[in-house]
Amino acid sequence: TYGAPTYVAAEARRSLSQDKVISIEYTTSQRDFARDSKRKVAGHMVLGIDDDSTTATVLAKGVPADAGSVSMSLRSPVDSSVVAVLRTASKTERFVEIWHDGALAKSIDVSNVHGEFYGDSTFGKLAWSVNGKSIVYAAEKPEYDKARPEPATPDNSGEEIAGDITDDIIGGVAGIADPRRYEVESDWGETFDGKRPPALVVLDVSSGAARVLAAPDGVSPGQAQCLEECIVFTGYKYAVRKHGIVYCQNRPTGIYTCDFDGGNVKCLHSGSVRSPRVTPSGKGLVFLSTTPGGPHASTSELIYYDLADESATILVPIIATPLTKQQTVGGTQLPAGFVGIYADQLPGEPWLRVGGDPAREVLVFSSTWRSASVVLTLDLLQRELALQTAADGTVGSNVLGANGDIVIGKCSTPAQPEMLVVGEAVCKAGSVSIQWQSIGKPSKGSVQWQVLRGEGQLESVFVYPPAPGHDTQFFWTDDSAAARPLAVVPHGGPHSTYTTEYNALAAGLVQLGFGVLLVNFTGSLGFGQDAVLAQIGKMDTLSIDEIQAAASDVHARGEGDIKRTVYVGGSYSGYTGALLAGMAPGFYRALALRNPVISIGENAAMSDIPDWNYAELGLEYAFDAPPELTPAAFTAMWRASPARLVDKVSDPLLLLVGANDRRVPPPQTLSYFARLKAAGAPAQCKVYPSVGHPLDSMEAERDSFVSIVRFFAAALKK
Repeated sequence: TYGAPTYVAAEARRSLSQDKVISIEYTTSQRDFARDSKRKVAGHMVLGIDDDSTTATVLAKGVPADAGSVSMSLRSPVDSSVVAVLRTASKTERFVEIWHDGALAKSIDVSNVHGEFYGDSTFGKLAWSVNGKSIVYAAEKPEYDKARPEPATPDNSGEEIAGDITDDIIGGVAGIADPRRYEVESDWGETFDGKRPPALVVLDVSSGAARVLAAPDGVSPGQAQCLEECIVFTGYKYAVRKHGIVYCQNRPTGIYTCDFDGGNVKCLHSGSVRSPRVTPSGKGLVFLSTTPGGPHASTSELIYYDLADESATILVPIIATPLTKQQTVGGTQLPAGFVGIYADQLPGEPWLRVGGDPAREVLVFSSTWRSASVVLTLDLLQRELALQTAADGTVGSNVLGANGDIVIGKCSTPAQPEMLVVGEAVCKAGSVSIQWQSIGKPSKGSVQWQVLRGEGQLESVFVYPPAPGHDTQFFWTDDSAAARPLAVVPHGGPHSTYTTEYNALAAGLVQLGFGVLLVNFTGSLGFGQDAVLAQIGKMDTLSIDEIQAAASDVHARGEGDIKRTVYVGGSYSGYTGALLAGMAPGFYRALALRNPVISIGENAAMSDIPDWNYAELGLEYAFDAPPELTPAAFTAMWRASPARLVDKVSDPLLLLVGANDRRVPPPQTLSYFARLKAAGAPAQCKVYPSVGHPLDSMEAERDSFVSIVRFFAAALKK
């Protein structure tokens, strides 16, 4: 099988002539084993919706088309038949295309203007100017000139020379590179390895002229949006070094504006802010804000910035503990059970219009709510936040975008891969409500799941096969659930969450007969800010105790074999797995660890996020003046490191390493492996070339899963 596709983008538009007909354009990502690559595919369908049905009718479906060369695309706000496309034709060829009514109207070569497009969610954003005459996007800064060849003639005739040795040189000249070419200018860490810093580019659609805007000193711009007369963007700040940015919401940033020529730069709001979105009226912005420093991810505020008053208002505050009842906080009505906002970014097109009222601006977005991914709406006029999907763990839902009163999203469960859903926003009793319809029918799989609650904030998603079958023959043949092998799989981070969305690793292990316990220990997102902060200073104790308690609870329920329990972890949960291998020998029959943190002190010296190693231990760290790794600090890190427990390890270990991992660099794991072998521990290690922290290349994904399964099969037979 090639695996189920995942939906990465979608746009829905209501027909102008038929109110109950909706056109959807979507992009999926899917693995292609023949090409050994992950492919982007564009699709189109036409739906008929019925107010009395929960399933939309597919009236027509287009032929999928390869979209691998497209970085981003966006319709003009002035004429919806006009679409701008950022296309990468090859490593060195880049084009901006303008399409009109499905036909190519203009193709503009920008290969020599700037480097690669930034198409990620941190920096990348394609935006049209309000008048539809220009587009703005992020791309690599142009590369500084290399030295030009020495002139062929002895007298240098016709060749400009550098001049006096003390003169400034701009650009490359004969035998001399631009002096700036080899100056240290670091990238933004994991997933941005080797990329030049981003710059904003403004392209005039009529003339095709593209201009790279100069960035403010110490700031990398991204996430551009357009106001009437200026550009608004997120500026990622740096002082003495850049700190890895992906998965990190606590970085020093600001919301800025500048003119379309890059001048008149102004910072509207500073902190750890991101995802600015201009309101439909153009009178303000909303954006997310997280507490600077400390945990890399935590509860976010949602802030409104009034452009006329130049004032900021917190619409949704940081929530310390889940609300026990519906209540109004800071002027906004919040639903019962609300845990706070946990979203890395807002949707690119997040605005709904409800009831035809142009003054009623409704923001729709996804967030984590305990062990569920949910859809929320915020009515800015009524100051009301509403839950629009189930938060009970029955399904996981995410927003892809909104247009008018239509929202397009995706949903999944542990048993069902992603499928598209479409919703109509209506006003009921003065409040916003979304009426959802699924596109297609969910498949009926044999996988079952439940959310298990432990003490305090401990919660787990338990996914399991209800009965043995042909596929489970290598691991589970006894009808008794108590004889079913158990795979304990905590998440990384540690500030992340497992939800009841589809999880390919869990689905694969369940298919083979394992019960899979996805553990959300205290410190996971979606349980209030107090739960996040409770983990700080206890990274080597609190989660360890709760992981073991969650596993023991499944054993006590008669849902897993205590003698056939294994462990899978990566990054932080690779760290906890390595700790458990030394602290609780014999509990797990085998442990598979992906890019685990082994020596915190070594990681602090090499990682693209050195602050993580300090913050999780409760040690001080300043981004503008990183601390020295003192003997006292290293000692504290060593005491919490699995490296100190090498001689205690007796259970089989499988170490899976990405050779290009910037977040948890490989040397510490390779050193650990050598020490394990020297101590006689039953350890194996695999290193995947040209792969980073997530081990997400086709070959690494395929081989690591097969290796884990074979490793567990060998260990459980002993």
